[in-house]
Amino acid sequence: MYRKLFTIGLACLIALFAMTMTANAQEPIKGPWLWMIAPTEANQGGQASTDIDSLDVASGGDVTEEMVAANGANEGDEVGDYAWTLGTLPDNGDTNAMLVDIGMTEVADFNDVTSYGLIYLKSDTDQSGVTLGVSSDDSIKVWLNGEVVHTNAVNRGRGGAPSNIDGYQDKIEVNLVAGGNLLLVKVSERGGGWGQYVGIDANVTTSPTPPILHIQGEWLWMIAPTEANQGGQASTDIDSLDVASGGDVTEEMVAMDGATEGDEVGDYAWTLGELPANGDINAMLVELGVTEVADFNDVTSYAVITLVAEEDIQGAMIGVSSDDSVKVWLNGEVVHTNAVNRGRGNAQSFQDSFSVDLAKGDNILMIKVSERGGGWGMYAGINVDVEAVYKSSLELGTSVEAAGKFFTTWGSLKTK
Repeated sequence: MYRKLFTIGLACLIALFAMTMTANAQEPIKGPWLWMIAPTEANQGGQASTDIDSLDVASGGDVTEEMVAANGANEGDEVGDYAWTLGTLPDNGDTNAMLVDIGMTEVADFNDVTSYGLIYLKSDTDQSGVTLGVSSDDSIKVWLNGEVVHTNAVNRGRGGAPSNIDGYQDKIEVNLVAGGNLLLVKVSERGGGWGQYVGIDANVTTSPTPPILHIQGEWLWMIAPTEANQGGQASTDIDSLDVASGGDVTEEMVAMDGATEGDEVGDYAWTLGELPANGDINAMLVELGVTEVADFNDVTSYAVITLVAEEDIQGAMIGVSSDDSVKVWLNGEVVHTNAVNRGRGNAQSFQDSFSVDLAKGDNILMIKVSERGGGWGMYAGINVDVEAVYKSSLELGTSVEAAGKFFTTWGSLKTK
């Protein structure tokens, strides 16, 4: 049931984009978090239930703490009588009040119950030996990236809101990896108050969904000039491969079957190159020797890469930014189009995001960026665990199926 992905309804996608937050180091992380609750036996909450897997009990064995700690959870999926629900902790850390506010329960003084809070900490780099602070009412257990990093089987109040890392009741040294770090916090309540504070002395952003991370690796590139003043927005739906090759090569063909390094289309050949950190396609192409034009206008680039998935994945999120217009294919199907003239922004966020389904094995991703004038570049990323590699047309030995329906234009893999 639980996999390294989130299948999210369209109504939630726009909201979730705004929910990625920059965590102010050491201050309590308010979220939003993804929440689940599971009642315990009478008089068995708090300290007594710290090491009881309440998810396992509530689900009859279908869902366990270990599964969620390693793979995350999907908003709306049920465990027992409750469903995973988004919620933001109030300043005072009152879990019970928040759960009433989001409609998860009507019980204003819930006793003998366990909460599970799930959130991702995105780090741009590996960070070793950082301090994670927690306070809880009552007992607490914490997982980071599937591993238990802290347990305190105690009945206590959570105290006041910490102003710095020294203000938390428990402090744990943890290591963060570059990319998304999955944090699961279990707080078991015996009686009286019920709440938590969690903070970290590290530079991270937080999100209730897996972050979209930049795709690293060599892409296969092709460029095709357009007519004067017809680049960018105007050429989004013009098949520049077809025009350049005189009909021998089309976008549909490459999107379905891939391409091979060295094969020619018009005056250019498919060339391998790694997109620089600033997303500058033009500078990369000059460095690769594809062109000597340092400010190429009215031109289209095609970037092809293979995403290798270990299993079928539904609802993966792909993010793209582009200068200027962008069109994206996955396994021969158009999954996103934005006919626009714009700058590509910065590498910290994606201008467009959309949901796709990946098949087990090889999945061909092709991104077309049409340039009108000025800058020329792109960023691309994905939020699920896949390998991103170049494969020639002959090496694409794993059959793939068209990805089917794609939900929206809401606009560990190998990552930067």
